[in-house]
Amino acid sequence: MAKSQTLHIDILEALLAGHQQAFDALAELLAEENKHTNLTRITDPQQVRIRHFLDSLAVLPILDAMAAGRERFSVVDVGSGAGFPSLPLAIVRPGWQFVSIEATGKKVHFQQKVAAQLGLKTLTVLHGRAEDVAHEPHYRQQFDAALARAVADLRVLAEISLGLVKVGGAMLAFKGPDSDLECTAAEKSIATLGGKLSHTYSYTLPGVTDAFRLIEIRKISPTPDEYPRSYSLITRKPPHE
Repeated sequence: MAKSQTLHIDILEALLAGHQQAFDALAELLAEENKHTNLTRITDPQQVRIRHFLDSLAVLPILDAMAAGRERFSVVDVGSGAGFPSLPLAIVRPGWQFVSIEATGKKVHFQQKVAAQLGLKTLTVLHGRAEDVAHEPHYRQQFDAALARAVADLRVLAEISLGLVKVGGAMLAFKGPDSDLECTAAEKSIATLGGKLSHTYSYTLPGVTDAFRLIEIRKISPTPDEYPRSYSLITRKPPHE
């Protein structure tokens, strides 16, 4: 059973304010690109700030604790979309190494443009699918943390992501409040992939009624070589069957 904790993210408001120029530039680039490219349905500036920027940074207290005392800390963002959470995190933690994996070319192009204009030199944006990248020797089991803010079942996210995480690292999945059944259903698959459900962290966003969750899966043993499988197989059949 995963342990439950509550994250208090009030301090992240000050962090946003401390990088206001960069976040203003990111918001402007997002709004401009969204006029002709469907990057996000969230267009109101305040909602962009809350739903994209602040929500992306919610994982920061967990990552900071993981990175404490390390000379190098690496994060992979799986299915990163328009660059959330990787872009906000790269802004506030320029000393970490980030790899953002996205399959849609227009979203990759946007992230690359933002990284160039904001000088995010520690962010690499890959055009590809995580289940393929996870089999490349340069990336397989090389990251301290994998983040998944994609809309997919936890079992699916775990198989796509855990092959990228080194033993001793963790995968963190952004989820809604009703994820208990999802966690239970994914436990056997997670164990097959070398992981273990560790913690669930609850947090709230300003002006939003619903609570959100971050599901932490610790990597306790190597992922077997055959995983992850093709996406069609991942979605059809759990790895332990």
